[in-house]
Amino acid sequence: MRTLLTIGCCWLLTLPAAAQTLPRWGLTTFYTYEALNEQHPAWHVGYLGLQRRFARQTLIADVTTHRRFNRNDVALGLEGWSDLWSGAYGNLRLQYTPEARFLPDVEAYVEVYQTVGAWELALSARPRFFPDDTVPTFGLALARYEGNWYLRTRTLLTALAGHLNWTQTFMARRYRQPPLDFIDLQAGFGRGVEIVDVGPVLQAVRTYFVAARVQRFVTRTLGLSVGLSYSNDDLFTRRGLSLGLLHRW
Repeated sequence: MRTLLTIGCCWLLTLPAAAQTLPRWGLTTFYTYEALNEQHPAWHVGYLGLQRRFARQTLIADVTTHRRFNRNDVALGLEGWSDLWSGAYGNLRLQYTPEARFLPDVEAYVEVYQTVGAWELALSARPRFFPDDTVPTFGLALARYEGNWYLRTRTLLTALAGHLNWTQTFMARRYRQPPLDFIDLQAGFGRGVEIVDVGPVLQAVRTYFVAARVQRFVTRTLGLSVGLSYSNDDLFTRRGLSLGLLHRW
């Protein structure tokens, strides 16, 4: 499996880049498998999203299936990206999980980006609404474009039971032909708030992770994505593999 995955990643990196226009419609699907330590059952995620691009906005409607702790949750999402004022753009996402077993009933995410020369600043908020608790996360990010590279670090603060938890993340993304062809490397560490069982059960845990992803459009309309990840959240050690298929028209 590892040999085949290595061959697949190298193949994606050496393919010639397809012409990158920005089509009006897009369909994205991916599957993620995460193997856990100590005989815990694996986690699975399936995603299907439909995208519509306008002159200054992009809208995405999606459905995501999660399997954890031998239970299933299905989440419905609506997401938008929009140009705002000069040098600024924003992202808003709303997610609803009917009959949630471990996911939040409702989750929202908003982030506003402001460019200043080659630098980019961003502020974000992510409240998660559970039956017995609301868990807010606030973020501050600083990024910079260097040629084909996009470098970003972000500080996240999450409150739970009166305690503030801090996480730092880093990303380095190299575009081969922006915005759709890239290789992405990420890492992070700190103390976050994770869902550790059905109920849901929430717990602040020490965490660190590393991840890598390659996305390439092999034709003008068809793209492939391959990702690897490793994380340690105190209770769970996870090793993940993600495979994706993208279609634009």
